[in-house]
Amino acid sequence: MKKKFSMKALVVLLLFGLLTVIKVSCVQAAYIPQVSGLRQTEAGKDSVTIAWDAADNATEYKISYKEMGASEYIYSGKTNGTSYTVSGLKDGVKYYVQVVSSDGTKDGAARTLYDAITLPDKIEGLRQKSWYYFIHVLEIEWNKKSGVQGYEVSLYNSNGKQLNKTETTSGMASFRNIKDSVYTVQARAYTTFNGTKYYSSVSSINCIPQARLNKVRLSGAKLSLSWKKVSGATGYRIYVSTKKNSGYKLAKTVGRKKGSCTITKIRGKKLKPKKTYYVYVVTVCKKGKQSGTSGALYAWNSKNKNYHYLNR
Repeated sequence: MKKKFSMKALVVLLLFGLLTVIKVSCVQAAYIPQVSGLRQTEAGKDSVTIAWDAADNATEYKISYKEMGASEYIYSGKTNGTSYTVSGLKDGVKYYVQVVSSDGTKDGAARTLYDAITLPDKIEGLRQKSWYYFIHVLEIEWNKKSGVQGYEVSLYNSNGKQLNKTETTSGMASFRNIKDSVYTVQARAYTTFNGTKYYSSVSSINCIPQARLNKVRLSGAKLSLSWKKVSGATGYRIYVSTKKNSGYKLAKTVGRKKGSCTITKIRGKKLKPKKTYYVYVVTVCKKGKQSGTSGALYAWNSKNKNYHYLNR
């Protein structure tokens, strides 16, 4: 005798089938976890190589990066393996590198490595910041990079003898007991990666003191100047203005053997006997392939012969 399904039994059967479908769908929509063990394995001057442990249910990994301090990540590429090299980077910089696990249709949560570094190549922006010759202090600065551990800075005299060597983690260094002479400063960056210390190539600049005026006298329409000659200088440029902190114009250029000069005109205009003139001398040094000037920190005036710091 055949039995007929009641309406109640049919509902139960349909409900069971629906639950089975939902269960199968949940199995198919497997959870994609984050990768683990994310680390940097290699460092280059323009690349970082990272590795990680495989994530369950992941079939590929998407990699993005950004320079420390940047706002947005840049997509680099994807891989089926568990290592990847991000290239085209800046040297001596710290990067955030992000790995997203995926099954090809949906992504898991990202895992980020916050201290991936590239090796330093060369110091950029090495320059003479200030030369305080009344207290005999020379300050050097450069563009500090986020991925650099420290800097090694050396001071040499005009004969190539090393006089001082210092290390710093900042973007500047200073030397004391400096004479009125041209010096050479060499600097290189270094970073330690996986227990090995890597140095950049050496950057070099000539550091030049501003010539110190010891005579500024206006007699009639003639401005007489004399200064202490700088050892290693190849010339001097004299700048004059009628204003204390602005309007300076090149009035004369002389060679290294000169320690004095007389000025009667500025840009073709004769000097006036009752005017007050402000003067400074810039030291010039052409040494090898490098050519530079001291810049100007101090100026003197023809009225009372006193000096002042240039506020420019």
